[in-house]
Amino acid sequence: MDYNKIGNFIMNERKSKKLTQSKLAEKLFVSEKTISKWENGNGLPDTNSLPKLCEILDVSINELLNGERITSENYTNKAESTILELQKSKEISDKRLLNIEIVLGLISTLSFFILLFSSIYLIYNYNAVIAPIITTCLGFIIFIVGISFCIYIEQISGYYTCPICHHKYIPKYSQVCFSMHIGRTRHMKCPNCKKRSWNKKVIK
Repeated sequence: MDYNKIGNFIMNERKSKKLTQSKLAEKLFVSEKTISKWENGNGLPDTNSLPKLCEILDVSINELLNGERITSENYTNKAESTILELQKSKEISDKRLLNIEIVLGLISTLSFFILLFSSIYLIYNYNAVIAPIITTCLGFIIFIVGISFCIYIEQISGYYTCPICHHKYIPKYSQVCFSMHIGRTRHMKCPNCKKRSWNKKVIK
């Protein structure tokens, strides 16, 4: 997906409607800086702004994401191309998020053990009481918050696949949080066939 092409398209269509960046921003309830960012190819409108932007510019979502007006003959092909591009972008994003999950999990775990051993050191070498309690609590909080974010990342990234009916789905946070797991394979109830099994995490 060519962000610069999309940005130029938004700018040209805005100008054809005789709208300033400020006026368009006002209609979309976003900042003028956001409009400038889109037009400079540094980002895309989110799902809240996209339909309204297309309505104002009198273009289809397909046309905007392709950065050009599309004839009726090419519409289907362009639509399929856009879907594939969006899917590819999501896959790349999901892979990055899962890598962040690994790093965050390691940092959270290491921080917990470092602070725990620091507490033990303070107790045995300085007979301290308050400092070790504070240090241990801090380590525990860091661990819980870090792991909670890891579970959230795992929940929203990619899909889980049921080995029985092969249905792909995104489970609720509570399902991921409280299910037994081996790595990223979790024992959960499939929303399609309603059977419990070991559901594997997949990106595509």
